[in-house]
Amino acid sequence: MEVLFSLVQRNNKVFRRDKTQVFYSLLSVIIVIILYAVFLQKTQVNAIEQMTKSTPELVTMVNEWIVAGLLSMTAVSTTLAAYGIAVKDLESKAQADFLTAPISRATIQFSYVLNAFIIGCIFSFIALIGCEIFIATTGGQLLSLEAFIKVVGLLFISVLLASVFNLFLVLLANTQHSFSTLSTIVGTALGFFCGVYVPVGALPAFAQNLIMYFPISHTTLLLRNAFMDNSISKVFEGAPASQVEDYKIMYGIVYDLHGNILSTSTSIIIIFVTIIVLAILSIIIFKKKNK
Repeated sequence: MEVLFSLVQRNNKVFRRDKTQVFYSLLSVIIVIILYAVFLQKTQVNAIEQMTKSTPELVTMVNEWIVAGLLSMTAVSTTLAAYGIAVKDLESKAQADFLTAPISRATIQFSYVLNAFIIGCIFSFIALIGCEIFIATTGGQLLSLEAFIKVVGLLFISVLLASVFNLFLVLLANTQHSFSTLSTIVGTALGFFCGVYVPVGALPAFAQNLIMYFPISHTTLLLRNAFMDNSISKVFEGAPASQVEDYKIMYGIVYDLHGNILSTSTSIIIIFVTIIVLAILSIIIFKKKNK
């Protein structure tokens, strides 16, 4: 156990020392923030004003919508960047040096996983505090203690899913060049699969189903429900229930998959089943690579 913690500490120091890597881990999130400030917010506010009257709570609701997506993306991008250390160690033969000591390959690999999870949790929590400050300074209300604890729990699950998901991907990358390509693809696609660039309901049916089948998008959905429950009730106060449901389906606050509205429990099951399946597949790949 002491060896594992020493390796995790070493990996964490290597990650923090590389400022460029830290920056790139947040690049996809920064791009979304810029796009949101330039036109995404205005576009969405204008579209919703066609459905209901304009109120100060409307802007808060839209801000909470993007915040949930950003937090989900942060969990993925930061954990993926943390795995860059594993690829670098593999290519530079540093892992072979570790094996000269009485350390198993499994312990070395798990140190990368644990480090990625810790980094993901730290960055996600910092991002949550930053998002709460943003919402408060733009006229919204801070989360209640109960809602805040719920969001922290969802972030924990988001980082766990992202850590296992990225581990599976990184096991397929053997060089820094392939890892860089992988990071670019994931960073580019992340905003789409989290339903941030374009509202889910505005996409063709095939693209909608693709997003709904993507497990990480369900963490975005759960976070949106946790953040937006209060503001939605205020913005659509007195509106027909069908109008509220249309808004939720359009903007990915609920998923309408093949005519069925997915429940919160269904999303949670999808997330945990994915974690288990990817963990098993990662172990199988790891064992085959090290035979």
